[in-house]
Amino acid sequence: MKRLKNREIKSLFNVRFFRVRKQSCAGDCQMRTFICGLLACVMGTMAPVTALAASPDFSRTQEEWSRLQDNVLEYDEIADLIHEYNVTVQNNQYEYRTFIQDYGTTRKDISNQYLSLANDLESSRSGGDTASERVSDLQLDLQAKSLREQADDNIEDSHTYYLTYCQAEDNLVLSAQSKFIAYYDYQLQLAEAEASGEMLEDAYNLAVIKQQAGTATEAEVLDALEAVQSQENTEATLKQQIENTRQSLIVMLGWNGSDSPEISDLPNVDMSAVEVIDLEADQETAVENNYTLQINQRKYDNSQTESKKEDLSKTIEANKKAIRVSVASAYQSLQTTKLSYEQALSDQTAAARDLELARQKLNAGMITQYEFNEYSVNAESKELAVRRAELDFLLAYETYQWYVNGLASAE
Repeated sequence: MKRLKNREIKSLFNVRFFRVRKQSCAGDCQMRTFICGLLACVMGTMAPVTALAASPDFSRTQEEWSRLQDNVLEYDEIADLIHEYNVTVQNNQYEYRTFIQDYGTTRKDISNQYLSLANDLESSRSGGDTASERVSDLQLDLQAKSLREQADDNIEDSHTYYLTYCQAEDNLVLSAQSKFIAYYDYQLQLAEAEASGEMLEDAYNLAVIKQQAGTATEAEVLDALEAVQSQENTEATLKQQIENTRQSLIVMLGWNGSDSPEISDLPNVDMSAVEVIDLEADQETAVENNYTLQINQRKYDNSQTESKKEDLSKTIEANKKAIRVSVASAYQSLQTTKLSYEQALSDQTAAARDLELARQKLNAGMITQYEFNEYSVNAESKELAVRRAELDFLLAYETYQWYVNGLASAE
């Protein structure tokens, strides 16, 4: 699908509505039904893809638009594609603009809207004496009272919702990156399964020959056949997972599920990136950037009572501790994937050495072709394991970076 640029819709901040990173988000919304519905779409199910971009033409160069609008999905385009074409992000932008129009921007604006709604409800009382009229008036009184309480308790403003949507967009980018990596990981798993399947077919054929020669039982043949069929089911499942992941990924990024964009290769993996990480510095950066913490700090600033400030102060301190732990855990995972990669490389080297020895034995007539194939499949499996370990490292690295940039768990 060739996506079209949007020549009419203008984003709230013109160039980049959501690309603020150094801020944060939390739940605990005390808003009326409209706001609950607004938040429900932050990370909601994708609607059918739109062909329009979120930003106006002047926000990017023609070269940038052309790159985003071609039929090639490149890994380093993911964040921009999410920003421009993801339906949830576009819905959030619309809901945010609607919220500002209806409620304003400051805490006081929002509280005043609650009071205005309460006044409207109270003025709509009938004042009648019938049972139904009294019941209706009582309900209006209760609703008005609730709105007045929300006006007094409100600690939200438009910026807290803005940060929520920033967090949602970044989470979508990480999710898309994970799917992109999983798409290739499933292909590696399929290649390994197919190689194993060939060996299982060889084992089945060998069992049939042995049965004909009287050296294998029917049960052994059936067991070998069952192994082949089980492997075929595994391969079919992996093929379906590849397709499901592909469709989910491209829909997130602006295509229809039935489209067939070219999916480019993954970026090269640089294991040395771990060596330059300063964990303590990154933990402090993560605290500064964290969306949840930024939201709670904003709520603290908006609080009108000492008791609420005290509660939020405790929450903020707990957030800071949790963020540092979360980043440290992500760093440990990154180190673990690096060690796994190094082990996979060692296993690959050993398997390649064994394969070369097996080739020499095969040429010397010391082993059968079937036995040599086992060494060959093992060597291929170890090579695929190295590539999968690279993908694990890449995902761990991306996750670590996003934690530092605001997505670390703060609870």
